[in-house]
Amino acid sequence: MKALLEVRQATRRFAGLIAVRDVSFTLAPGEILGLIGPNGAGKSTLLHCVAGFRRHDSGCVILEGKDVSSWSSDRRARAGLATVFQSATPIGGLDVLGNAMVGCHAWTRRGFAAGIVKSRGQRREEHAIREAAREALELVGLAQLAHRSATTLPFGQLRLLAIARVLAQRPRVLLLDEPVAGLRAGEKARLREVFLDLKQRGFTQILVEHDMQFVGAVADRVLVLDRGRLIADGPPQQIRRDEQVIAAYLGTATV
Repeated sequence: MKALLEVRQATRRFAGLIAVRDVSFTLAPGEILGLIGPNGAGKSTLLHCVAGFRRHDSGCVILEGKDVSSWSSDRRARAGLATVFQSATPIGGLDVLGNAMVGCHAWTRRGFAAGIVKSRGQRREEHAIREAAREALELVGLAQLAHRSATTLPFGQLRLLAIARVLAQRPRVLLLDEPVAGLRAGEKARLREVFLDLKQRGFTQILVEHDMQFVGAVADRVLVLDRGRLIADGPPQQIRRDEQVIAAYLGTATV
């Protein structure tokens, strides 16, 4: 199967530190790829290089056959690389639906702010924005809360709302930076259901996470970084037995 996303020999330096060192991998359509490693391994840095928030010093990022390495993060987002950050802070003054609608800025012709103005020439786009936002809320199970103030949601639902906002962008690849950080067991179980359901619907996902058991439960394939280097790439059951991975985690983590 042709790769949807390909990273070739990505390297990122911070002064004298090499945070990501010559990392290459491919991502197939509909795949959930877990990205794990000890603290300081370079996981989030690599994800941010893919998204365009940080520029890699060498190497390239290929999306659907196009080299997007020189593109800004905004242009990459419009092309389909959508990032869900660890922060789940909602946009104050907007309800749940309004927060999800903000994600539509990536594809609206006039932009989000213009699209919600109820002028005659913009009603069609406004309708499309609302429908896309409602569909995104439905995907994460928040449709029934569409008109509730977003600031009243508990933390677990705020994380789901952040995912819905990104789904409203109509992404090709979801880039998820530690999505279960700070969540309770029940909230993690709900998020696991959401990710697996999105996979069934054809969404492609890269998941950076410290919770190894969660990654092992949802990922088709796992990449392991250690001190910026890619030391393992394979299905979760293979990664569990990999001697380099065990050594990197000092035998204290299970995938």
